[in-house]
Amino acid sequence: MFELAVQELAAILNRHSWVSELAGILPLSALIDFIDLPPKLHIIQLAGSALLWNSPITPAGSRLLLSDDRLMYSSCYLDRYGNSISLLGLDGRFGSRYYISNPETIRLWVRAHKPRIIDHVHENVDGHDRRVQNLEIVHVYRRKTHKRHRSSSYWLRRIFLQSPWMNFANYFGWTILFAMIVMSIILQTYLSLAFLILMPVTGSVVFALYGTNPRRLLVDVPGNFNRLILVAEHENTMDWIVFYGENTIINSLLNRPLKPQGPTRQTSQAVVLRMVLRVLILGQWALAIGAAAVKDWNAYFITFWIAFCIFMHAYVVPPQRGAKEWMKSCAGIQMERYRTRLSSRRTLLNTIIALNPDTFSLSPGTKQEDRTKFHDDAMKWIDPILIPGPNRARWLEATLKAMNDAARQSPSDNEEKEKKCGGDFVSKEWNEEYKRDYWAPFILEGICMAARIKEEANLPGRMVEKAPQNVI
Repeated sequence: MFELAVQELAAILNRHSWVSELAGILPLSALIDFIDLPPKLHIIQLAGSALLWNSPITPAGSRLLLSDDRLMYSSCYLDRYGNSISLLGLDGRFGSRYYISNPETIRLWVRAHKPRIIDHVHENVDGHDRRVQNLEIVHVYRRKTHKRHRSSSYWLRRIFLQSPWMNFANYFGWTILFAMIVMSIILQTYLSLAFLILMPVTGSVVFALYGTNPRRLLVDVPGNFNRLILVAEHENTMDWIVFYGENTIINSLLNRPLKPQGPTRQTSQAVVLRMVLRVLILGQWALAIGAAAVKDWNAYFITFWIAFCIFMHAYVVPPQRGAKEWMKSCAGIQMERYRTRLSSRRTLLNTIIALNPDTFSLSPGTKQEDRTKFHDDAMKWIDPILIPGPNRARWLEATLKAMNDAARQSPSDNEEKEKKCGGDFVSKEWNEEYKRDYWAPFILEGICMAARIKEEANLPGRMVEKAPQNVI
């Protein structure tokens, strides 16, 4: 029965010449550069997790994996400066300006969460000449219960993250691989059989080189205060992200590098593994070229497997999902993502001032907010966007008065007025004094939008709300 099937497949190649000619092109075309290896390597280093069966390696990927200096750096590949677009951080507590230590990890993690839209109802945003700013709010907090991974004892369990969806994808891939191997044996396509067997072997060597030392937060002890950090690609952008949450978590994610959980692999071991990996990669290419040369069903089976791996990596288990699972299972962190639009730069600044838990300092004796002035350090983050000067001083003075006017009203009245985003929550004296300043409406809009964001995102106040954590 199987011999008849083999003969029928061979007859198809003989009857239709284009089928064999196409077989001579497909394997090499699939190996050109359709597999985006840098994000895959990044997740292997970050989480110590890998799909061992998803290991076809392109020429560009081989140069990346076989480079001698990859194991010398503690940071994950795409977090190294120059390997991805850098992100700038502005600290809402001390006013520090710095590049984010883990830009691609943060970018993948944020991208994995669908944002909830906070509607903008202020009339300012409807102006035709407005420089509309896009603001995302990322509320970061600890999971109430999570299971820590012990890399030294259970590294085999980290070959893939403990997530139902990720485990399903992993088992599904193994099932398809075994089915392809069996079909290759039955149909006597031995080049594709060898290629398929090389997949998990190559994946195991890559994992041994890069995946046995996953990262963790450098400091993960609980903090007492919430912190706000504004993140963007540069100061002149129109796309901003506010990270809001416990100070130790925010600092460990944005300001501190991620720390490997174990010692760096010895140089001698890395040299041996790299030599083995080089042989395996050359074997993949040789088999793909051989299948293209013979122009038979070996080429189609190899091409199918490469295409299957590309599909799984792009749509079923993309890198951002791996970053999300690492944050949940290894770092014990979750986030909620919100998005809104603001009418101008001044509105953006006023919104963040009103959101920032460190905008006002605490009085030493009473531990209450001193609302007579802004905290000096907490205003330094504005300097790269709006330099100090007389106009800024008057604007900050108006902002302080407006925020205090809003705070003096009863919570129910204030909430209702701010929801309408009008200027009813400020005094008549304020309206009269600043009615000629072009930025006055933007102050009111910013305070209004901050109130809406706090309500819809349920942002906590200055202090971290302590909750019992069951850490297994």
